[in-house]
Amino acid sequence: MKIRHVLVAAATTALLVPASALVAVAAPPNNDTVSGARTIASPPKTITQNTTSATTDSVDSDLNAFCGAPATNGSVWFKYVDKSGKGLLVDTSASNYATGVMIVAGNPTSGGALVACGPGMAAATGAAGTTYFVMAFSDTAGVTGGQLKATFSEAPPSPTATLTVAKDAVATKNGSLKVHGTYSCTNADSFNSAIQGQATQRAGRLKINGYFFIDGLTCDGKVRAWKATATSDNGYFASGRATSSSTVFACGLLECAEQSVDRKLTVTKAH
Repeated sequence: MKIRHVLVAAATTALLVPASALVAVAAPPNNDTVSGARTIASPPKTITQNTTSATTDSVDSDLNAFCGAPATNGSVWFKYVDKSGKGLLVDTSASNYATGVMIVAGNPTSGGALVACGPGMAAATGAAGTTYFVMAFSDTAGVTGGQLKATFSEAPPSPTATLTVAKDAVATKNGSLKVHGTYSCTNADSFNSAIQGQATQRAGRLKINGYFFIDGLTCDGKVRAWKATATSDNGYFASGRATSSSTVFACGLLECAEQSVDRKLTVTKAH
């Protein structure tokens, strides 16, 4: 009878185990750590992956000391050997959660260096044969991951920029100076491309300085006209001689191109 009581008690105890304790925990993905990095053979390549069971570790936090992302949750790893030296662009902005990307030249567990990081996108260029390790992660505290959509492609070509400044300028009735010329740029974002400069004219012992800035350049490779008005807070431009120093800069995802031009100006008075 004692044995029967024990068996009944054991069976009753088993029935009282909470259902939550029987739920299996999903295993982390194979590329949860650097050692399991998924190889990208040749871009362009788009990978979709569920990262809700991914984890984070000290490698992530050590790299983030140089990046400064709000969080490095649910990280997954990829590896790409850049045989051509054209670089790598990684875009995770189409994921259904806020993501961050870090690109490391070399293995981060054995001396690799962080070369690029950013929210939703990052890109890097280096010598042919460079091995890049890419970490995609959730950059939101409290969010492990979601449906990651990562597109790997070659880095965009370097931007170019050229500038000319015409020698003729016009002093307006309010004392400002109108200057003009042409520009051309390629492989750049118009919102990060501009022309800025300074015009200088002597009036006796006084040096009149005026400044100008125009942005939103169209970087399609065509030669386009530009014009700007230099305004001064210490005097009025007049007919005669003047000089200008102008710079065009055009910035792409990775870098900027710029050209500076110094010009002697012949100033006429506006009618």
